[in-house]
Amino acid sequence: MAGLVALTAAGGFASAKEKPKAPVTATKSPAVSAPVADWPLGSERARVTLLEYGSLTCSHCADFNNQVLPSIKAKYVDTGRVRYVFRAFPTPPMGLSYPMHSLARCAGPKGYHRVVDAFFQKQRQIFDAAQQGTGAKEAVYAVFTEASGMNAAQADICLRTQSFAEAVNQQSLKGEEMGVEGTPTLFIQTAKGVTLVAAPYDVESVSRALDEAIATLPPPKAAGPAKAKPKTPTKTKSKAKKP
Repeated sequence: MAGLVALTAAGGFASAKEKPKAPVTATKSPAVSAPVADWPLGSERARVTLLEYGSLTCSHCADFNNQVLPSIKAKYVDTGRVRYVFRAFPTPPMGLSYPMHSLARCAGPKGYHRVVDAFFQKQRQIFDAAQQGTGAKEAVYAVFTEASGMNAAQADICLRTQSFAEAVNQQSLKGEEMGVEGTPTLFIQTAKGVTLVAAPYDVESVSRALDEAIATLPPPKAAGPAKAKPKTPTKTKSKAKKP
């Protein structure tokens, strides 16, 4: 992990000549003991979770985020039926992927999904900048600061904070444990367990998988009648006797 963390600690970004490569399994390294919090979208009462392992440098992940996920959110997440979780699974070029994922973690639970979405929306521009003389750092910072409300100095601090890179690395290791080999990879989680969603990841296929998961759940328990609160006996004041 030290080598991967060093990329972000040094502010490492993809060089001008480094082109995006096909997704591969992330490099293995020792696991971090502290668990990484998921920052899901959707109602806490939702009994189905759509879990995505994705990379901010994966073009297929950008396609899923930009073309498929908005419909899934509108139909299932915004209506309270499904929660959505995005976990980092960085893919080459690691000198670009790790800093981007670390910046997203640095945005915190309120800004995380905004930053992830912004990086996917602007992925092509970031790739183009990575192949120019100045590299991708300026382009990445421009997207991050606009989406997060933070400034460039704060972004520098984010990339010098080792815990963000460690969190990204731990999520990647967890993905490997779950059998993730490429990105995006989707899972559906319910009380019955976790199930891999088979590709293709288009609106129709993902919707069908979610509908099937929802249909297999037992009906929610009906809330029992509210118990009436016992009435507190009122004391009657005794009338004062006339002398």
